[in-house]
Amino acid sequence: MILSSIGKAVVKKTILFVLTIILITSCNISDDNNPCGIPDGAIIDPITQTIYIELVDVNGTNLIANNTYSGLDITVEKNGIIIRPVVFDENQIPGLPDSVKDIIVLELFGQEGENTWSINLNEEETDLLVLDIKHGIPDECGFFLFEVLSATYNGTEQNVEPFGVFENDSKINFKISVVK
Repeated sequence: MILSSIGKAVVKKTILFVLTIILITSCNISDDNNPCGIPDGAIIDPITQTIYIELVDVNGTNLIANNTYSGLDITVEKNGIIIRPVVFDENQIPGLPDSVKDIIVLELFGQEGENTWSINLNEEETDLLVLDIKHGIPDECGFFLFEVLSATYNGTEQNVEPFGVFENDSKINFKISVVK
């Protein structure tokens, strides 16, 4: 039996409708099978890990807050890519938590092993940050997290601390305080 063009269109639409229903229902994550706590139908970004760098003097005074360095002038370079802005304030992000004001903010990325960033504080002064990182084991959601094995800033070993801006952030973010 040969279907008419109208019959073919109806069959196509029926098949597409059935496939759409199957797709929608198969993507539904029930509470019993949702270890990541992601609501049904949510769109998420993969986890972005961050390292925060606070520049302080020997008295603990933040050198960006006291205008020794201008946050607007600071850039970071890795593999020939210049990243800016890296210091944020209330004008750029309304409601910015005080804990990250006047701090260099870097998205953590790179290969396993030593990764070098140039921190351009101004036209005359450039510092070097070297992070030894390892790709960790995936978490229950399947995201790989970095482990920061060590950090050196201008050749001086730095203490790497977990750092949270928001709830549970300290599991994935890090901070170093550099005395200049």
